[in-house]
Amino acid sequence: MPLFRNNRAVMVKTSIIITLAILLLVQTLPVALSRAETNSRGSDTVAMNDALYNLADKLVELLESMRYVMAVNQPLINTSSDGHYEFKGLTPAVFGTKVCSDFYPRTGIKMKQTSRRVRNPNNAPDKWEERSLEMFEVLNYPKGTAHTEFTVLNGEEVYRFIKPIYISKPCLRCHGERDDIRADLLEYLDTYYPHDTSTGYKVGDLRGGISLVIPVHGQFPE
Repeated sequence: MPLFRNNRAVMVKTSIIITLAILLLVQTLPVALSRAETNSRGSDTVAMNDALYNLADKLVELLESMRYVMAVNQPLINTSSDGHYEFKGLTPAVFGTKVCSDFYPRTGIKMKQTSRRVRNPNNAPDKWEERSLEMFEVLNYPKGTAHTEFTVLNGEEVYRFIKPIYISKPCLRCHGERDDIRADLLEYLDTYYPHDTSTGYKVGDLRGGISLVIPVHGQFPE
């Protein structure tokens, strides 16, 4: 099939673009937080909050863009050049988890996909995230608005940020009604996530949130 003939080249190009975007952000992180900390010494808490908020928000949007690219390209990822479809398990959530795991040792910033209806138990919310997700579920909560807080975690002053994420049409391939999910994908989910509670969604539903923990004083790995 011509549609899938160049799928490897397309994915390679996509991976290069994503990698360059991550590297650019990683290089700018220490500068952004250094400026924020300088403002803090001048008692300019508002400026510090703005700098950290803008940084966290851009990182979330980058991860969301990466997840979306993976979602809309699932047929491309799972179909060989001869048209044979074989689900490979590289879903947007799996890809996002791998990115977050790789991102932390590079930057010192923890990123996490979480939800009150988890598929991967490792993504279960902590108490702060649980409270935030409960806030997002309130009917009059402003859609898409992040929740933030300066706090102390494990003896370190940190900035916590979590932004709600919602179900879009490509998400339904994995999170829609079970009767509408491919049989091979369901088999994969039942095998690797036997306690999955993250199906049955509709477009626009709250899926969960992307959470960040940023060191206030910008202690990044060398």
